[in-house]
Amino acid sequence: MNNIFDYLKAYWLFFIPHHLFSRFTYLITRTKHPLKNFLIKIYIKIFKVNMSECILSKPHDYETFCDFFTRRLKKGVHKIDGKKDSIVSSCDGKILEFGKIEDDTIVQVKGKTININSLLDNHEKSSIYENGSYVTIYLGPKDYHRVHMPLDGRLIKTMHVPGRLYSVTTHAVKVINNLYLKNERLVCNFEKDQLTFSVILIGAINVSSIEVAWKGESSPPMPKKTISTDYHKKRISLKKGEELGMFKTGSTVILLFNKNAKLSNDLKKGKSVRVGSQIAKNTS
Repeated sequence: MNNIFDYLKAYWLFFIPHHLFSRFTYLITRTKHPLKNFLIKIYIKIFKVNMSECILSKPHDYETFCDFFTRRLKKGVHKIDGKKDSIVSSCDGKILEFGKIEDDTIVQVKGKTININSLLDNHEKSSIYENGSYVTIYLGPKDYHRVHMPLDGRLIKTMHVPGRLYSVTTHAVKVINNLYLKNERLVCNFEKDQLTFSVILIGAINVSSIEVAWKGESSPPMPKKTISTDYHKKRISLKKGEELGMFKTGSTVILLFNKNAKLSNDLKKGKSVRVGSQIAKNTS
């Protein structure tokens, strides 16, 4: 049973204007102002950000709060597993859920499931991920917020799906049904030989934008309908560990794999992972 405090903490999210609130955050975090250094210092202290890993280690090194939030880390902090068949974590964060895709569904949290065809904004039943697997990773406030490739892949298609911007913190995930379906998200579909996979970036409250390496900002603010882009003819390929995109505050990443991926035996809910650490194996 969900804790009553989870409901209380999540209840206010139903009433606030998510996009307006997040647009205000967009303006504040992208603006140069006298409070910038103070806000960064407070953020570092509250969330215990490890600045020794960062290329720029001082608040005044960053022009805006957004620059700090999307900070780059020093070379060597992320060690990309070099085994040819390894599939690695796309981001730094904590594993919320993982497992097999059964009856076209994945687990949001115990007792709550999500239909992957709806998640992918696919209005026709698809067998691509039949007997496949998934890993959901939550990026906390202290985490590095750039997203990387879990393995080599050729970009096939993206869908920017409009929606709300509910918080994706643990209490909200426990309480709000179909949270990831309700939230704005960017779906990136890739192929690698016989392995098909999707990297799904879930928007959240205060996510001022999602950017990708091949395009920049993924969509105009507050899209009214799904923006689908076909990349078959553009031949965009990215290597394992290469940067795919970033959250400009937020959020959660869901990785979907077809049946040709086998999840690692040491995955655990609540386990912290970092970019480049092995989470699965390519069996194709």
